[in-house]
Amino acid sequence: MKENELTIIEEGSTKIFIHRSDKDSIPSKSMNVFYNKKMELNRDFTSLAINAYQNLYNENQIDPIIVDSMAASGISSIRILKECKKIKKIYINDIDPFAFNLIRKNLKLNSLNESNSKIEVSNKDANLLFLELAQGLYLKSINSHVKPNIISIDPYGTPNIYLDSALKAIKRKKSLMCITATDTAVLFGIKPGACIRKYMAKPLHNEYCKETGARILLYFISRIANINNLGIIPLFTLYSNHFIRVFILTFKSKEKILKNAQHYGFIIHCKNCGHRLSVSSNILEIFYHCPICGEHKKMEYAGPLWISKLHDQLFLEEIYKLNKETDFNNKNQIHKILQFALDEIDMPLTYYNIHKLSQKLKLSSIPKINIIINKLKEMGNKASRTHFDNLAIKTDLSIDLLKKELQKIIN
Repeated sequence: MKENELTIIEEGSTKIFIHRSDKDSIPSKSMNVFYNKKMELNRDFTSLAINAYQNLYNENQIDPIIVDSMAASGISSIRILKECKKIKKIYINDIDPFAFNLIRKNLKLNSLNESNSKIEVSNKDANLLFLELAQGLYLKSINSHVKPNIISIDPYGTPNIYLDSALKAIKRKKSLMCITATDTAVLFGIKPGACIRKYMAKPLHNEYCKETGARILLYFISRIANINNLGIIPLFTLYSNHFIRVFILTFKSKEKILKNAQHYGFIIHCKNCGHRLSVSSNILEIFYHCPICGEHKKMEYAGPLWISKLHDQLFLEEIYKLNKETDFNNKNQIHKILQFALDEIDMPLTYYNIHKLSQKLKLSSIPKINIIINKLKEMGNKASRTHFDNLAIKTDLSIDLLKKELQKIIN
């Protein structure tokens, strides 16, 4: 790759080379080296999450060993090196030989010495790297018994084929996994057959499909973890710009893993009236008549999926605090997402898009979301915003009563 084919871009305190023809192009596999400006938010949250993990969960404050398994241009790894504290080792890997060479150029551009024992750049399939790490081949120079305690998986598409080897590679107790899925058409039910094949779960394509897709992803990760005698705790489940990024904490306990089964279940949805509920029982044993409208022909389900909490309050509060100290371009957006995520932690599954609901009710105008939330809280109900959809609310009020309250507010 010749220098005249490259151009420099900046993201925060980091400068990187990218291919000149890729600068303003739509992200795709056809790019010379994959770079997506819209994923800057993903990288912001990754740096914040690693620092929050260090502050809260890294036992004995051991300097972390990090694996960026699909580094592309290397921008995320370089930002981690600059923005995260006390890193013992970072593996920067990409299977693309052009990306491998570009990573090395970008390290030099940012005055980071590749010969430093803290940095190791490789040109391998991510699964091969994970299995080598699991066997200790890469760690002989440090300690053959030490495994990475932070792994990032950020593919173009599904992360499903990398999870098993990554879970074998990672340190088993209180490690951080950062996993992205960009195949949202699959998880959101636009391609239901592909979702069943890739995630072994049935999706639903409706107004709250973003949350359903995130819960399917968490369920799948948890089940693969269970196979490897590990359990997971979701710390933060992020949706933005057509990607889902989950930050999870691992644990090792057969008893706790068995208890985790209570976090698996299904969402039942009535296409007729919009009523929905979650169940943790066998899908074959549940009712098929809607308790609101009595319809049975239009009852459908999604799952199995994760029906427990998507976020951890302590973790979000720590990221919130750390974000105040940054000068990220997305600082205000991060603040807003975190506030909505904190609000929705203890709320029921799924959300109601107020614009779509108002259209179905043929209301003369669309009530303001904050007015609706305040009204529902005054009635003694739970109500909050959700980071999945800026036009939606979460509430424990049934859909028939919510419709009545919307009509009252307008009238």
